[in-house]
Amino acid sequence: MTTTSRILVLDFDGTVCLGDEPVFSYARLLDEALGHEAIIEQHASEVQVPGERDSGPLPQRQGLIRAAVGAFLDGEHGPSRSESPMSGPRGGDVLPALLDALALIAGSADGYAAAERLARASGITDAQLSAAYKGSRDALASGAIETFAPDGLAELLAGLPEHVHVVLVTNAPRNGVEQQLETLGLYGYFDELVTSAGKPGGMRAILDGLLAAHDLADSPGRLLSVGDIWRNDLEPAAALGCETALIERFAAPDARPTYRASTIEQLYPAITAWATAL
Repeated sequence: MTTTSRILVLDFDGTVCLGDEPVFSYARLLDEALGHEAIIEQHASEVQVPGERDSGPLPQRQGLIRAAVGAFLDGEHGPSRSESPMSGPRGGDVLPALLDALALIAGSADGYAAAERLARASGITDAQLSAAYKGSRDALASGAIETFAPDGLAELLAGLPEHVHVVLVTNAPRNGVEQQLETLGLYGYFDELVTSAGKPGGMRAILDGLLAAHDLADSPGRLLSVGDIWRNDLEPAAALGCETALIERFAAPDARPTYRASTIEQLYPAITAWATAL
């Protein structure tokens, strides 16, 4: 029986499951809950939603949260106030509302955090937030939402030494995660799945449990946590003395990971070196 001497912890969304459609689904459901689903309408064929430049003209109806999250994820600041206004059925120029929304969500950790911040500012309830998140995960589980795995991840995981215990830790419910791993071709590469993890608050207990279970409590550097949100995925690990690898899609100047790169593929050499070190 192989003894575990290293633990690789991977996040799910934004780490092993890529693509923005899940967060767009969440944003659309938040817009529907708030009555935003028609706040922005096509006013001229040349006007497009920030973040959808390759998909043709602005859709006929676009929610404020969905539009703002699209711009946020695309690294845009949205159109300037001098450009042609986009108007909605409620009347008036909604362009200032979109610009205000972008200002509000600036600096969010990811698209989910941006969508939630804007929804809370619009008065959404906790129950509505939970229902929208569940709806987006149900859509993911059904296969209605397109995602993809990082290039070469399956090969990386397959090539790890046997003494590396690979764990997926995610805030997502199990519903959808297992199905997505199957779809992504990654299901058989994890030794353990931890869902509904409650990160960041629940991450410390999960990491403590993993280290204790494998007699590595005195060697926290033998655990490497990989994720795209410093506060959720990595900060609790760093506090324990574990190694950390940040996928920095959005600038995180306050983060202090062991390794950092803009994509997980760029972190493969560091993960391999850590996994094979004596």
